[in-house]
Amino acid sequence: MPTPPPGTIVRNLTFQSNDLGRETTILLVFDADVEGLYDTVYPVVWKVFTFPKTGSCKFEVTYTNDLAFAEADIEDGNLVQTFANFKLKPGQQTTLTMEDDSDNLSFSPPLDGTNGHLKAENRTGLTQDLAVGFFNPKTQQFFTTKPDPALFFKEVEDGNDATAQWKPVLRVYLESDYQETEVLVDAIVSTAIWEQDLHRLFRNTTFNFEHDTLTGRCTLTKAK
Repeated sequence: MPTPPPGTIVRNLTFQSNDLGRETTILLVFDADVEGLYDTVYPVVWKVFTFPKTGSCKFEVTYTNDLAFAEADIEDGNLVQTFANFKLKPGQQTTLTMEDDSDNLSFSPPLDGTNGHLKAENRTGLTQDLAVGFFNPKTQQFFTTKPDPALFFKEVEDGNDATAQWKPVLRVYLESDYQETEVLVDAIVSTAIWEQDLHRLFRNTTFNFEHDTLTGRCTLTKAK
């Protein structure tokens, strides 16, 4: 498995259930405290997991702050696909241009920008869809170099920029009508059952997913 760059924050999350009592699907997304949410930037569904009614079940995910801007495209079902990408750290900015006599896009070397923000300027001469995401060392072992998209910028016009103040606040919802990498054009109506700044967790954390048969309520709690 590839090793993340030195200083990279890594968070391994495990969600587990045992005889839950009903089949239940959860959705993981970074949709909290985002500037311009549902106006200039849209959250992207990170993970969708379905827990069975009976038996034990476990799902594992990995987050890192190895961030990147990427060229993006919307496919059928409102799913986002990322292409050319460039690593950036909060406080840095890059410029997206189109190579002469080709349709290839490239990002310039990073420059100092606004503290805590990632910024990509569009200088391609065309309107572009862009995304901010992060690299997962567990998927990179399968020779993919695409980041997991977390935020989507639709139709960034030439001469404009996409700016994100990245805050790794993850929310978990009880939702079964969405797919992984789906762009959320509107806020999820239901209330999140769990919310956490991932940088405040330990490197490895396990959560118990439980369903109270009396109240019908589902909860996520740290395993002891």
